[in-house]
Amino acid sequence: MRNNTLSECYKLFAVRTQTSVQNGRRNYSSSSQEPKPFKEVPGLSSLPIIGSAHHFLPKIGSIGPNLNAFDLMDTLHKRFGPIVKMKGVFGRADMVFLFEPEYVEQVFRAQEANPIRPGLKSLEYFRENTQKSTADGLYGLTTVQGEKWREFRSKVNPALLKLKLVKVYAPGLDEVSKDAVNRLKRLKDDQAYLEKNFNLEMTRWSLESVALMALGSRIGCLDDTFTEDHPGRKLMQFTKDMVDTALELELLAGIWKYFAIPTFKKMMNTYQTQWDICATYIEKAKKKINERGYDIPDEEKSIVERLLAIDERVAVIMATEMLAAGIDTVSFTATTLLYHLATHPDKQEKLRQEIRSDNPHKRYLRACLKESLRLRVVVPSNLRRTDRDHVVGGYHIPKGVDVVSPNEYLSRLEKYYPKANEFIPERWLTDKSDPIYYGNAPQMITLPFGFGIRSCIGRRISELEIETFMKRLFDEFKVTWEGPPINIVNKMLVTYAEPFYFKFENAK
Repeated sequence: MRNNTLSECYKLFAVRTQTSVQNGRRNYSSSSQEPKPFKEVPGLSSLPIIGSAHHFLPKIGSIGPNLNAFDLMDTLHKRFGPIVKMKGVFGRADMVFLFEPEYVEQVFRAQEANPIRPGLKSLEYFRENTQKSTADGLYGLTTVQGEKWREFRSKVNPALLKLKLVKVYAPGLDEVSKDAVNRLKRLKDDQAYLEKNFNLEMTRWSLESVALMALGSRIGCLDDTFTEDHPGRKLMQFTKDMVDTALELELLAGIWKYFAIPTFKKMMNTYQTQWDICATYIEKAKKKINERGYDIPDEEKSIVERLLAIDERVAVIMATEMLAAGIDTVSFTATTLLYHLATHPDKQEKLRQEIRSDNPHKRYLRACLKESLRLRVVVPSNLRRTDRDHVVGGYHIPKGVDVVSPNEYLSRLEKYYPKANEFIPERWLTDKSDPIYYGNAPQMITLPFGFGIRSCIGRRISELEIETFMKRLFDEFKVTWEGPPINIVNKMLVTYAEPFYFKFENAK
């Protein structure tokens, strides 16, 4: 595992976990005893201003800067028990980590009626200030809360959730997947290139897939003429900049709101570039639809056409959010599944047989994806910021606390999943009489797409992208991993770092 800086180690859970909140009255547990005060919740000691951050300093910190997300959760759980407090840093909200699923369910369900999901402060600033005249009060799903969020979500739900995705996009996504696999066929013997650039190739496939749906057309990411000045390159750079700098900006929000530090200026320019590129492609899509000269059945309309029918600004906003949320997350998830199958050749061969069969349902492929998401997910925790007082585990949890459910960690505990650290897709296909059956675990354990009404709106889209790609790839290749374990880096999202030791051989 690569070392993480202090900020990466601490901020991983302070910022980039999925969040939501609701308004309401005080919530009590079933205990008749007076709850213990919040200050008595076990956890890391704190100092003024820096909170618990000193525990992550090299040499002198009780934890140090080098733990990955899973090991950090394991350390907190074993040291402090089922409920753990971490004081907020630089004025950010305090955090409470819940290691019992019933505690998680108590808080998450209580906060479900009207959840709020605090977004990136830098993006909020951009939309509320720099982009105010352009968006004209429309801020998307990631930066607004309460009724504004509910109103926007109700507008876009029919376009993204009621769409017959397979009918509309399966042929196009299959063409993208074929092109990506053909690139790998040309590159597979250049091991040195793939070891260094496999993540780039996966990002090119992911962006091309997301663009097909978010922008209404393919944009040429898999072409040999994909030069440095191509708009797709700028979109890829946007995602990289966002992942690399967003956490820093979250911690320094109290500074850049008054003094425009260089990182802040760079991110504002990056947001603007992404908006301009998306607006250009949406305008092209609109022109193409208008030139068609006839209407088509509603079930055959694309996401872009459905969003344009609402408002062109809505189409551009959703394009920016789909690209921001969908490029690295889909690439990471696909790479993770590929890694698990490359290191489990028996599972890979079973999948290949299913892919080549006449069975249209592909249940084993979906089981492989679910199992891969159980073991490793791009956002390893879910979070709710309390908007009321709670009593959890005998402790008073006040309003304004970030309650964290470390779902990836919980999903790898033996008491919930027998053979928890093994890749066993069959646990998603067996029945409850089998000890490994996934349904024997509490419902709140494995939540790779979040929970409730603010769960990932692009779930069906991302699953279709990944499944389509895997069918093409494993029909063509036998994939192995010939090296030490893959390198994980904790940033705003969990990412992988070179080298990549995938080896591709003809499977036919």
